[in-house]
Amino acid sequence: MADVLSVGVNLEAFAQAISAIQALRSSVSRVFDCLKDGMRNKETLEGREKAFIAHFQDNLHSVNRDLNELERLSNLVGKPSENHPLHNSGLLSLDPVQDKTPLYSQLLQAYKWSNKKEWLSIPGIFSWKVC
Repeated sequence: MADVLSVGVNLEAFAQAISAIQALRSSVSRVFDCLKDGMRNKETLEGREKAFIAHFQDNLHSVNRDLNELERLSNLVGKPSENHPLHNSGLLSLDPVQDKTPLYSQLLQAYKWSNKKEWLSIPGIFSWKVC
């Protein structure tokens, strides 16, 4: 069974996605190498053109295949849970010495206070008409 971190990420799919990124980068590099090399090492112009086009198409198909694989794996990875409204700062809650450094709880309180302040400062939210 795949490991799933508490933030909802499938670690096995994540590792495969990293490998897919490396494969995609490699295939894109091959496309640019093909463009850089151009139509070399063939005797006739027609032979050079055909070989270049075939090689270039193969490289583009490789990029397309690797990109599709990466897209498939990105759907398997999953998305981090939205329990952490502070984005990456929410990972501070995983600190093993939280009792000694209450940074996350203080940050969360400041975030809640800031949201409440913004909500209460909306003009007209507490304006009642007296008839």
